[in-house]
Parts: sequence; C-alpha cells; structure tokens
Amino acid sequence: MATPGSRFFQPPVKSLRFTLFLSIFLLVEGVWGLFSPVVFGVFTTNRAHAAIHIALGIAGLLAYRKSFVKSYLGFIGSLLLVVGLLWAVPATRSVPAGLLKVNLSVALLNIVIGIAAIALAAFERPRRLG
Repeated sequence: MATPGSRFFQPPVKSLRFTLFLSIFLLVEGVWGLFSPVVFGVFTTNRAHAAIHIALGIAGLLAYRKSFVKSYLGFIGSLLLVVGLLWAVPATRSVPAGLLKVNLSVALLNIVIGIAAIALAAFERPRRLG
C-alpha cells in the first residue's frame, strides 16, 4: 500500500512552486545581504542573517529536488513565524533586532511567509502517481 512520502506520491504542485520560489528568494537575499546592510530597499540584514538565508535557501532547493517539501515548509514556516513574532512582542524585540538586524518589514514578511508555509505543509495533500 502506498503512503505519503513513498515513491507513489508526489508533493502538491503549490507546495513545490512555493518551495522553489522561497528558496531562490532566500538565496538571492542571502548573497545580496553579504554585501549590503539593506536588501530590496526595505529589508535590513547582517552577515549572520545572510548566511542563515543562504543555508535555508540551499536546504529548500534540496527539499524541492528530493521531495521533502512538506517537512521543509513546516520547519521554515515555524522558524520564520517565531522570528517575526519575537520582533512583534516589545519585550523580546531586541533578540531578533540585535542578532539578525530584523526590522518591521522583515518581521512582517517572516510572519506572512511563515503562515503560508505552515498552511501549505498542513493542508495540502500529496498527489498520487499512477
């Protein structure tokens, strides 16, 4: 009997496309962030933040290639949501702002992408092959 994750199932198309887009975005932002403290005109960053984004982008491309997108989206969605919410709470704002140079734009983007990634991981069903 075929189960999700076996060779008879493929990740849903939306999850695959989202993972590919997010991975490329993270790689571009990460590389750009190595050379500039502001990326795309609004997202503040530093070298640590940029290196994390490069690593997450590479992990996303591997997840895309190896069909582990559900796990990747669940992980990165949770991570981004936590970072965004840490910034949103005044008592904990200094943690992401100080360590990763997170500003309002970065925090809001993290929250939106985090919710979208978790929703895709939780609710999209695998496609059955054959």
